[in-house]
Formats: sequence, C-alpha cells, structure tokens
Amino acid sequence: MPYVTIAGAPLHYTLHDEDAPLDLVCIHGAGGDHTLWPRGLGELPSCNTHVLDLPGHGLSGGDARDSVSAYAEVVETFVAELELRRVVLLGHSMGGAIALQIALDEPRWLDSLILACTGCRLRVPEETFALYRSDPHAAVERQCQLSFSPVAPQALIDAEAARRRDVPPEVMLRDYSACDRFDITDTLGEITVPALVISGDIDHLTPLKYAQFLEDRIPDARLAVVAPAGHMLPLEQPGEITRLVSDFVGRRVDS
Repeated sequence: MPYVTIAGAPLHYTLHDEDAPLDLVCIHGAGGDHTLWPRGLGELPSCNTHVLDLPGHGLSGGDARDSVSAYAEVVETFVAELELRRVVLLGHSMGGAIALQIALDEPRWLDSLILACTGCRLRVPEETFALYRSDPHAAVERQCQLSFSPVAPQALIDAEAARRRDVPPEVMLRDYSACDRFDITDTLGEITVPALVISGDIDHLTPLKYAQFLEDRIPDARLAVVAPAGHMLPLEQPGEITRLVSDFVGRRVDS
C-alpha cells in the first residue's frame, strides 16, 4: 500500500500503473474512502489510476479538513509529490467540489475533470449537523437511505451504513462544514478544461439539476445521466461509471 507524506501525515493511495500518458486521480466524497471506486477503474489501460484516501479518512493519517480549498491543497501537493504531468481528476460529491476548486486554481498539470454526483455549491441542512452531533448512528442511517436509489439492494445500503458507522463523527462534521461553505456558482465560467459531468437519475442529495447547471455553465462540459442510480452511483452502478470514465479518458489520450 503506497503512502506519501503530506503536512507531516501519511496519505494513503492505491496505484495501478500502466505507464500511460494520463494519470487518473480519484477523490472520494464526505466521510468516504478509496473503497467507493469500482475495481474496474484500476484496470483501465489508457491511464495510471491513483485512488486517494483524504486526510483523516480510510487508511490515511492526519486530520480531516473543514474547507474544500484545504482539501484541494492536499490533492495538489499529492500530484506535485508524485510528479504527475497530465492529470484527469475524478471526484464524487465533495470530491467533485475539490476537483472544481483545483480547476479554478489552474495548475498546469490538469488535463480535464470528471464530476460525479456533485455541484457548484453543496449546502448541508442544519438538521444533518444536529443529528450527527446528537445521534451519529441515526444520522448514518438517514444519510444512507437518502444516498441510494429506491431499487438499490438493501445489502448494499447496509454495507455502506456499516462502513460509515466506523467514521468518527468529527470527520463527518468537518467534511459537511467544507461542503456547506463551498460555493463557486459565479466562477464556473472560468473553468477552461473539458469536463464530463455524471449524475444519477434519482439523486436526492445532489439532484440532476445540479449536474445540468454544471453542464450549462462550464464552457466545455457534457452530461451523462445514469439510470437507475442515486447519490452513491459508483457503488450502485460500478460498471456504468467505469465505462463512462474509460470512454472519456480514452478520448483524452487521443486529443
């Protein structure tokens, strides 16, 4: 399991090295970790796949951050430490916000974006904060029920709930604070790299209209809608998101 030290703490990532011209860097969402992403992403021949655990998440050390810009700095440092040169950022939910923030920072190494189940602002209801403070297990159950489509297998929902119960509440509160404070509505038009926007058709947390707004406001963006799928689209539809990413990255190699 490779690690890189960032801000004095170990950052865990998985790596599938194809000696390819593109590097795919996958960024999970609030309270998530590297297990969100389908195994198929690590088998794409057209890119080297790096799957991160953000600080304080999964197998990484350090503390969770409380702003998207702070997480963006971590990812930018990761790319610099590994000396990656042509990067496609794949972000889910809060990870998508991190990718958007990095695009606005305009690093020379950024090739393009894949934005899954995310938006240009990610408001979190106050009752969500309150429930995580008073009854974290109840908060997990509620969020998991909201995170999947009605046709998702109950076993899949239960497995994700079990994983989330192991996430310290303070990590969730920091992540949700980062999401709640994020808003780049007025600067989306400044993003100059191509973007693939992916949305589930039944996403209760970042509804389809969020993705449509990204497609409308980012100059070079296109939208793909996956059905049926909720907010945890990578878990519900692993084959479909792998296909979409493979197609997009393959076209970036040829561009």
